[in-house]
Amino acid sequence: MSASPLVSVVVPSFNEDPHIVRASLESIRAQTFSDFECIVIDESTRPELAQACRAVCAEDPRFIYVHPTTRLGLPKSLNLAISKARGQLIARFDSDDVCMPERLALQVAYLQAHPEISVVGGALDIISDEGKFLAHRRYPQTSAAIAKGMQLTTTIAHPTVMYRKKAIEQHGGYNADYRFSEDLDLWLRWLNAGLCFANLPQVLVQYRQDNTRRDSRHWRFNLRARTSNFTAQHWLRRVIGIACIATWVVMPEKAQEQIFKALVLRRRSQEAIQ
Repeated sequence: MSASPLVSVVVPSFNEDPHIVRASLESIRAQTFSDFECIVIDESTRPELAQACRAVCAEDPRFIYVHPTTRLGLPKSLNLAISKARGQLIARFDSDDVCMPERLALQVAYLQAHPEISVVGGALDIISDEGKFLAHRRYPQTSAAIAKGMQLTTTIAHPTVMYRKKAIEQHGGYNADYRFSEDLDLWLRWLNAGLCFANLPQVLVQYRQDNTRRDSRHWRFNLRARTSNFTAQHWLRRVIGIACIATWVVMPEKAQEQIFKALVLRRRSQEAIQ
């Protein structure tokens, strides 16, 4: 491992099954781009699961295992990992997902070729706990389209992002008060600060998600992120986005499920046509 790796991969982990965390971390070890360190913040409360995660990290000197003595939660775990990061570029990843082998190489090459871009994400495939393909999800690629869409939804996938560490140093990191939607709050703050975003068309991550229902608290934090970061830019779309989320928050769960299933079926039909 070099004295100062170019990329720091930050990975929060919490009570992951040993075979899942191994597959996740081994997908980082298998990257075609090798100038990285991987900082794993493991908050597992079950000793055997913490030991399994620690054991995988011990197999590669580029991996740094950290087990906090107190429960931090996701935003603080990410901030802790970033505070230990030596790389100029920060790659975000989850301990139950799988990185495509070219993920880091593609994002490093893009950021090196586009110094005006601070954050780059990519497409992802959604898989089940057993690794079965469920759906493909892609995002707008230009900064203008990402900023426009962010007022209504989230147009960059958090587990796929790589960003410049100086963005955190200059504009702040994750807000520890956010139990959910910590990524949306960060993106809106950075967009308001004038940072540019991009998404690659390639699938960078296989995202493990068996349960498509969001915790009801997610939508309340989503609404909080949008209202606290409201500015005049894109004001009409922002008002529409806030109104939609506020309506969704008070909607009965059964109605939410029906609407969500209809949207998923529509998206899959569109992808099948394409």
